[in-house]
Amino acid sequence: MEQIKTITKLIESYKKLPTIGSKTAERLAYATLNLSKEDVDLFISSLQDAKNVKRCPNCGMFFDNCCPICSDHTRDKKTLLVVSNSKDILAIEKAEVYHGRYFALNGTLSAIHSRTVETTLIKNLFELVDADKDIKEIILALETDLDGEITSSYIAKHYQDNSNIKITKIAYGIPLGTSIEYLDQMTISQAIKGRRYIKEDDEE
Repeated sequence: MEQIKTITKLIESYKKLPTIGSKTAERLAYATLNLSKEDVDLFISSLQDAKNVKRCPNCGMFFDNCCPICSDHTRDKKTLLVVSNSKDILAIEKAEVYHGRYFALNGTLSAIHSRTVETTLIKNLFELVDADKDIKEIILALETDLDGEITSSYIAKHYQDNSNIKITKIAYGIPLGTSIEYLDQMTISQAIKGRRYIKEDDEE
């Protein structure tokens, strides 16, 4: 028997989401059929509103009206914490251990995934730091996989002759290959507190 067209379209829509395969998409589609009209209307409204969410051109954070990071004048202007994506910012903010500025690279360098200096925001990071003389420390909080390590090394080497910028890296209480967004708040807190200076040992 052929699948009902409406359900097929719903399944295909769910499959567009990351990590959602055919079986999971099918379960979600049939679960959606059992939602009340009120819940369906809320779901539709939430999806429509999501299209209005903006990405801050300065730090990369998502926001509705104004960036909650860049509009907060109480933040430490001397520290800039560099992450891979905007979701990492949310995870670190929940840990309540850091109150400086952020910069999301929109991905790490990766030959396999064709992510280069041009396709990420690494050049934008360099331009920001060059233009903003308040920044004295760049904290690298990237993934602990090979791509994250290569990206951290690239950024550190860019500033190896710049005595005005201190380059640090969050501590390794983090399992290898783990993304920041999936870590618990305690692990993030200890990693940031235990960050180490890497300007002279970035080859290790």
